[in-house]
Amino acid sequence: MMWSVMVMAVAVQEAPPQSPINSIQLCRKIASDADRVACYDRAADALSEAQRRKDIVVMDRTQVQKAKRSLFGFSLPSIRLFDDNDGGGKGGDGALRQVTGTVQSATSLSGGLLRFTLDDDGVWESTEQATVPPRRGDVVTIKGGSLGSYIATAPGRRSVRVRRVR
Repeated sequence: MMWSVMVMAVAVQEAPPQSPINSIQLCRKIASDADRVACYDRAADALSEAQRRKDIVVMDRTQVQKAKRSLFGFSLPSIRLFDDNDGGGKGGDGALRQVTGTVQSATSLSGGLLRFTLDDDGVWESTEQATVPPRRGDVVTIKGGSLGSYIATAPGRRSVRVRRVR
């Protein structure tokens, strides 16, 4: 029994470099308390070093939601940057379907189009004429539409298709 524990500890130490998360998971399989704690210490050091080098970025739920909001409306490559599946089959936070913000500034463009900036510094432009542009302080809701389009709605104003500029 003791010999198999030693083999397990040696196998973890001599294995090719793993991700720091996988290394922590491997430590759980070590039966000896002292060897397991030593393994955890090495894995924790490797994880801390990877985070310091920015090889791994740790974000809490609030930071992920803020990042999703700041990226809403942009066409991104098909990567799983903020995967909506939590890995446990329980479902994650879900995809961001809309954003709501307060208009900080609005500018009329040629052809009846408009550009407005929300309080999160997101800049949007209409892709169709807007008869009554939003004013500073108006609350605007932008929802995902069909085929990758977005629709902005402000109380008392007609909805208008928009695209994210910045």
